[in-house]
Amino acid sequence: MKKLSLFAFLLVGVSTLFAQRAETIFGRNSLGLTGVWGASTQNFSFYDGSDQGNSAYIRGGYGGLEFGRRVFIGWGGFKMKDFVDLENGAQDFTLRYNGPMISIAPLAEKVVHPRFGALFGSGRVKLTDDSSDKVIVIQPTLGMEINVLSWFRIGLEGGYRFVTNENIPNLDSEDISSPFAQVDFRFGISW
Repeated sequence: MKKLSLFAFLLVGVSTLFAQRAETIFGRNSLGLTGVWGASTQNFSFYDGSDQGNSAYIRGGYGGLEFGRRVFIGWGGFKMKDFVDLENGAQDFTLRYNGPMISIAPLAEKVVHPRFGALFGSGRVKLTDDSSDKVIVIQPTLGMEINVLSWFRIGLEGGYRFVTNENIPNLDSEDISSPFAQVDFRFGISW
């Protein structure tokens, strides 16, 4: 019953957004709701001092709403698949995090166009001895997006994941933070 009520509430809210498209100073419907998108993300992070080829695989995804065909606002969640083995006495760790994200895709009507984004969230670093600590993650991205089909896009992006607020002996922000490259497979609809 609760799920049905929530679905009905969301349906009424979305239909209200369509019914109340107002004119703005930047043009009619310039930032109105124009789509719903979700993505699967394959992320490769590169750590200094890693014993295993200096990289780690992080898998995740996100979903959200598109406004004005150029602005995306949503929520993402990501999880490192293996422990990162660090040298210099730092402890091995794994990371998971999630949070709100926003991205802007200027020239979104072009087949290939730029895309800028950021995720601001919280997460947890887990060590091999099963201890863990909460962290704050800020992850800006820069890349390009390819419109393959009207309902399918591929994103090729890179950035730097800033991880802070850790309180773990022999492990600091520089050990956990890293540059990364990622591929997104985005599915959805724009109207």
